[in-house]
Order: sequence, then structure tokens, then C-alpha cells
Amino acid sequence: MRPLAAAILLLILFQAALGMWTVTLKLLPIVVMAHLLGGLATFSLLLWLSWDTSASSDFDSPAYTPYRSMILAGLLVLIAQLAVGGWTSANYSALACPDFPVCQGEWWPDSNFRDGFVLWREIGVDYEGGVLDLPSRTAIHMAHRIGAVVTFLVLGTLALRLLRPASTRAGGAVMGVLLLAQVTLGILNVVLFLPLPNAVAHNGTGALLLASVLWLTYRSRMAKP
Repeated sequence: MRPLAAAILLLILFQAALGMWTVTLKLLPIVVMAHLLGGLATFSLLLWLSWDTSASSDFDSPAYTPYRSMILAGLLVLIAQLAVGGWTSANYSALACPDFPVCQGEWWPDSNFRDGFVLWREIGVDYEGGVLDLPSRTAIHMAHRIGAVVTFLVLGTLALRLLRPASTRAGGAVMGVLLLAQVTLGILNVVLFLPLPNAVAHNGTGALLLASVLWLTYRSRMAKP
């Protein structure tokens, strides 16, 4: 357990530093996004540690082994989508598209992806409220929408595959419900103009969805022939 415990400790220390930099660097977007991802990574490693120290023999079931490639692909897609979601929040781009399913009344509005995805910006500027123009924020928002579609298709396909056998049905059902809830909360963020309770629920459900996919990853790793 030592390497995993050491990794968690170092990550928590880095999270403390990111919390400080969030203030001293005046909400620099890359720091804000890293702080969010660091929190999710800490949560994930703590879950992994708890599973590693569990005495449950049910973890040795080989039921999830045939789906390992799909599970890993889903995990990578979800992590990428969470990162884009963090970038969307850090740049105050959630309301760049105030309508759904179109954006600003168009299927593809004016978007500036070059400026929208500059990761490192000027130090000393106060980034509270965001400094990007509308086309740049629109590009970020549209990227998050496209990522949501890709994530829904990948994880949705995985959930349907897992629902077929009785031995993997529970894992597929939990992930599928969380996936549907997350997509619904994301849409509501737009149509309800980002109410705080809904935004918090969107973040929390994203963490739970990550936990469910990580659980599937762990189960496929632990399976024995």
C-alpha cells in the first residue's frame, strides 16, 4: 500500500499548493482547472485504496474481464470530458450558449478555438468572471457539448453491453443511471441559466460517474481467470 498512500499524500500537498495559487494567481484558469482535477484524482485514489484494502472476495469475479478494453476507453474519454468541463467552468463559459440544442440560435455559432484553448495566460490579471470574448467562450462551451455527446455514446454503449449478462448488470445499471443524470443536469445548466444547486449537482454527479467507471476498471483488473 505504500506507493499508493505516498501518491495520495503528495497529491494532497499539491492540492494545497494549488489552493494557494488559485488565490495568489487570481483564478488563473489553468490553476483552477488543475485544482478541480486534483480533487477528482484524490477522490479516485482514495477509492482505489479502499478497494485494495477490502476483504471482499466478490472482487475476484472474472465477469468484467471481457469488457476491460471498453472500460478503459470509457475512462479515458470521461477524464478528457471532465478536464474540458473544468476548463469551461474556469473560463466562465457555461452560459456562452444560453439555448439548447442550438447555441446562440445556430448549430455552429462563431467560435474561436485558438484563443479559447490557450492554457497559460498572463500572470497578474484578475480572471474572476473571465477575460475571454464571446467567440472564445463559445468555442469552449461547444467543445464541452461535443465531448458530452462522445462520452454519452461511449459510456452508453458500455452500459448497454454490461446490462446483458446478469453478472455485470448491476455495474452497468449504476453507471447508466449516473450517465443519464449527468447529461440531464448539464442540459438543465443551460436552460435554467446555471442555478447554483444544479451546478453543484452536476459537479457531484460527475464525480460519482467517475467513481462508477473507476469501479468497473478495478473489477476488470482484479478479475482472475
